[in-house]
Amino acid sequence: MWLLFGNIILQIGFFIGAVYLVGFLISLLNRVFYGLVEHSQAVCYATGFIGTPIHELSHALMCVVFRHKIDEIKLFQIDDENGVLGYVRHSYNPKSIYQRVGNYFISVAPIVCGTAVLFLLIKLLLPQTFTMMAAYVSAYAGKAAIGLNMQNVSFLIGAFQGMATTLLYAYNSGWQFWAFVVLALCIALHQNMSGADIKNSLSALPILIILLAIVNIALYFIVPATYLSFIAAMNTAGGFLVCGLLLALVCSLIPLSVAFLFSLLKKVVRRGR
Repeated sequence: MWLLFGNIILQIGFFIGAVYLVGFLISLLNRVFYGLVEHSQAVCYATGFIGTPIHELSHALMCVVFRHKIDEIKLFQIDDENGVLGYVRHSYNPKSIYQRVGNYFISVAPIVCGTAVLFLLIKLLLPQTFTMMAAYVSAYAGKAAIGLNMQNVSFLIGAFQGMATTLLYAYNSGWQFWAFVVLALCIALHQNMSGADIKNSLSALPILIILLAIVNIALYFIVPATYLSFIAAMNTAGGFLVCGLLLALVCSLIPLSVAFLFSLLKKVVRRGR
């Protein structure tokens, strides 16, 4: 029973807790970044030209998957009086459990889909790096398919360290590496969840958690052999997701660090005058 309970908690942590936590941190870092650059329109538009369409298309994709009606969509706009670069307005049938669960996936789509795009860019631009990163996560899954314990955390940290180190050493890949860096920064700077996104997702959480529990319990008691394969698959997907989320967080930290250094430099120059 502890195996069952531990894996339910682990999956909630992977697919809900980690998404919310990293989404909150990315949003916080992005707010600080744009504050340091004094909400420069040039910076917002330059990064938003790539990041905003990916953000809004992520929302739209999940709307289609969960059968929400897209009432209006704007992938990218400039000179909006409220500073809104893009949006997706959608409606749904609140009596449909499927569509209500969709509120969670629609809300967190920029975080999850943005992470998927980062992995896709690595696969396209840095294929050898992607293969090595996948090996780290697969190794984690093979070790961690035993339930919730501190070893899982240790293995996951090791997988992320391996992925980050592998990506760092990809700098000698030429223009492909720098193309990835530029695209990744643009995506990460617009990967945040708004307050409205979080609010819309909350109504779906109880249903989503109950569904996760039902699937785990059913497989555990009815087809225990299949349950072990299910755990391994969920650990692999969760490992990729968490490692990808951490990479997205690192991508948000880089422009913030640069903006902070420039801010300090400006203060030193002003004092010098």
